[in-house]
Amino acid sequence: MSAPTPFKIEIPDSTLDAIKRKVAAYEWHEMPEIPEGEDRWAYGTDMNYMREVCDYWLSTYDWRKWEAHLNSVPQFKTNIFGIDVHFIHVKGSGSSPQPLLLTHGWPGSVFEFYDVIEPLAHPEKFGGNAEDGVDLIIPSLPGFAFSGKPKAPVGPGFIAAMWDELMRGVLGYKTYIAQGGDWGSAVTGMLGVNHSTTKGGGAKAIHINMMGVRARVQPESEEEKNWAGEVALSMEREGAYFLIQTTKPLSLSYSMMDSPVGAAAWIIEKFHGWSDLRGPDGSEHIENAYTKDQLLTSVMIYLVTKSFNSASWIYRGFHQEMTAAAGAPLIIDIPVGVAKYARECKFLSFPPRSMMDKSFNLIQWSELDHGGHFAAIETGKNFANEVREFAKKVKSST
Repeated sequence: MSAPTPFKIEIPDSTLDAIKRKVAAYEWHEMPEIPEGEDRWAYGTDMNYMREVCDYWLSTYDWRKWEAHLNSVPQFKTNIFGIDVHFIHVKGSGSSPQPLLLTHGWPGSVFEFYDVIEPLAHPEKFGGNAEDGVDLIIPSLPGFAFSGKPKAPVGPGFIAAMWDELMRGVLGYKTYIAQGGDWGSAVTGMLGVNHSTTKGGGAKAIHINMMGVRARVQPESEEEKNWAGEVALSMEREGAYFLIQTTKPLSLSYSMMDSPVGAAAWIIEKFHGWSDLRGPDGSEHIENAYTKDQLLTSVMIYLVTKSFNSASWIYRGFHQEMTAAAGAPLIIDIPVGVAKYARECKFLSFPPRSMMDKSFNLIQWSELDHGGHFAAIETGKNFANEVREFAKKVKSST
């Protein structure tokens, strides 16, 4: 463990130029013919859209503009368990702001949370109450972006121990609330399992917007069995990436580390497949959820840090941890909040509440009619309101 030191993102021009050269030199290939009116993403990332994105990448996208945006909040680095950890730390308004730990997932980054930093830390600027402000701590997962790269894969359980050390040992918070989606929900879940205040840790409550830690209970009701069947079918259709990154992440990385277009296509396909793409007119398009700038900044964070390879290791780390802990109970007795977004990918979705109630201390269950897997960046204020309400409930009960 080391004391935090200020950090600023400063990517060399040579790195940006090398990425642009590779994008410009990409040799486009064929894609299957898609009949009019059918899904152009059915085989993977739509090549017409990727050409459009790459044209924009070369002609219009400005990394320096987004780098300045990323540097607009206080950032730090520290070393925990031998791994450098990058994190954002924003102090909240009010007389006694609660600390709130936000954890991203794959293929995301801390960038997902930028639109909710001000509403959560300083709600009075948005018509709310300053006393509802929270201290925000937003780390980059090990192997991701601006954090250091572990020597071998680590999983959510290991990262949860890192985060508890960050919050209590490095930053000096006695207790905190944790929130996460995607791998962030798995890390947050493991904080609830192993590092809660009832077990000697500092996590006093958790909020999740994906089911990263599932209770080891069998589906019993018809609703529960239907959910389990849908999850299995969806995993069979959409889970090839998961199996590759869990079993052979290094083989995938040889091509992804070399091709910015390939990495972009791999990542953008997930933003397309897991998000709420519905527009006001009922049409579905990826840019109903994100701008090209948001998509490219998400991709560029992986490219400029050369972290596609090491970021994928969390899948292998998860597999190793789950194998080692097979049969261990996954019970969370501290307060739990759930945000169930309408367009979450089915195989990553929450089970019926009846299953959750069997091993989680649920104090908030919200079913939201807009938003998908990347809830913070997709819904902004909606996500901030949901998390703020949970934090207020926790504060009033402690």
